[in-house]
Amino acid sequence: MLRESYRTILQEYFSLASNLEPDLIDTLDINKINNAAFNTRLTNPYRTVVLADSALFFAKKINYFSGIAEANRIKGVGFYYLSDTEQAVKCYIEALKYFKINNDRKNEARVYNNFGNLYKEINYNKALFYYKKSLSISKKLNIDEFTAGTHLNIASILRSQGDYNNSLKYLKISEEIFSKSKDTINYITSLQNSGVIFYKLKDFETAINRLFEAISQARKHNLYKVIVGSNLTLASIYLEQNEYKKAEVAINEGINFARKMGDNSSVYYYLFKRYELEEKRKNYPIALKYLKEVQHHDSIQLSKNLSDNIGKTSSHYLQLQKIQKNELIIAKQKYKETQYWWLITTIITIVLLATLIVIIIYILSQKKKRKREIKFQNTIVTLEQKALQAMMNPHFVFNVINTIQYFIGINESKSANQILTGFARLMRKHLEICLKSTLTLFEEIQYLSLYLSLEKIRFAEKMKYSINIDKKIETEEIIIPSMLIQPFIENAVWHGLLPKEEGGFIQIDFSCNDNLLFIKITDNGIGISNSINNRTHGQHTSRGLELIHERVHLLNKINKTSIHITQTQTGESGTEVNISIPI
Repeated sequence: MLRESYRTILQEYFSLASNLEPDLIDTLDINKINNAAFNTRLTNPYRTVVLADSALFFAKKINYFSGIAEANRIKGVGFYYLSDTEQAVKCYIEALKYFKINNDRKNEARVYNNFGNLYKEINYNKALFYYKKSLSISKKLNIDEFTAGTHLNIASILRSQGDYNNSLKYLKISEEIFSKSKDTINYITSLQNSGVIFYKLKDFETAINRLFEAISQARKHNLYKVIVGSNLTLASIYLEQNEYKKAEVAINEGINFARKMGDNSSVYYYLFKRYELEEKRKNYPIALKYLKEVQHHDSIQLSKNLSDNIGKTSSHYLQLQKIQKNELIIAKQKYKETQYWWLITTIITIVLLATLIVIIIYILSQKKKRKREIKFQNTIVTLEQKALQAMMNPHFVFNVINTIQYFIGINESKSANQILTGFARLMRKHLEICLKSTLTLFEEIQYLSLYLSLEKIRFAEKMKYSINIDKKIETEEIIIPSMLIQPFIENAVWHGLLPKEEGGFIQIDFSCNDNLLFIKITDNGIGISNSINNRTHGQHTSRGLELIHERVHLLNKINKTSIHITQTQTGESGTEVNISIPI
């Protein structure tokens, strides 16, 4: 259904491009396309990206810098709602460049706000840094809409940190400005956010009133995302109040709109809510049915990713084969022409030429043979590297499932639900990166933050962690091998902190010097030497770290790089891991 929708939007784009001649396009037309693209960001982000592309095409035709900048910004917003962080960053950087050329401070503030949105889930301090830059500009220019939007974003971060009262204060300021400026869409978003906060504060009555008002207004403006999010919170409230009928109504409406807008992530959460509802009703066969649907949903996503990856690989090699075939035909034609002209020369020249051809053919055949051998060796090494990465994935999933099993075993259903929700988010991110050979440092830090927050639920006060990033590092521009850092952190948690009776910590530091990225992972666990000595014969050992060292050996062999890893015990206890990666 999503592919059909995307195909329809592409047809609209090409129809628009054919009906509008570049010589007749003016800035007003481009602005209209940009506005149409921005207005669909919450209901159809695919459409946002395609329409912004069309605006960008026409703006470049007439060198309309403001249109180019805004089209890039809106395109980045579309990718943000599609969870494509890498493309969003590229678009925002391009937009910022053109806004600075035009000295457009107002829209420069908008881009800083967009950057804040990218960081708000993985680095609160960096998100606040960009929000404050946006807020500073908007205050100087007296732009109420930006001031309100920034307050709304800061409120979102405070909510994520659990500071609900201060979050409500910021939301109140934003609601007043949105109401005054008649910014209906953002006002509805504020209503939804405040409803979630009142739910967290256990003020169910106020939460329900605000969520119902948000849904009512969202229906008028086709804000499907708000309807989906509000109904999910309502379902949680009704389940806590044992209002099963009302919970069922909220779930049915929410999942219908989630499917309508192609939001598979929300469909997953609603299926799990249905499972929780039927479990509370003691309808265990039906509950099991929905739990199987949740599992099936995950399996489909994994299969799709694998299928897409195989399809891309196949297309790539088919294209290479066509190029090689064409080159072979051209080579044969050239050889025939050369042979023809030499045949009309003297016999002596023919003999000499024949001898020369034999020598050349022999040399070429030897080179070709050597080339095949090298290619074959590289293929073997590459396949070994992929096999090692594939072995790491079930190892990682096994440890997370052990954590879920622990909470189920001690009848901590609420904690089990929390960790299942976190596990779902982590697995979606894991599915995105496990098929990649490389990824940006930004994506790696986002993935590590999700993993550590999940383990934090398991260990509670027994584990603390921090992630520190040098200000000089541009995380969006640094490329590193995927799944390289997480196994060391996982090993520190399970073999370093778990055996301790008292609380422990893990600290991850990222720094950069002389074209090298340095990663230092320290913990105050029992220490790597003590951990090895404590294991009895036949006891489980960490296969994940062995796979990492084997994989680094192969990466250095394939790419001729020099990735170095050292592990040392610091004193009587504690472990320090140092990783250096050329960038």
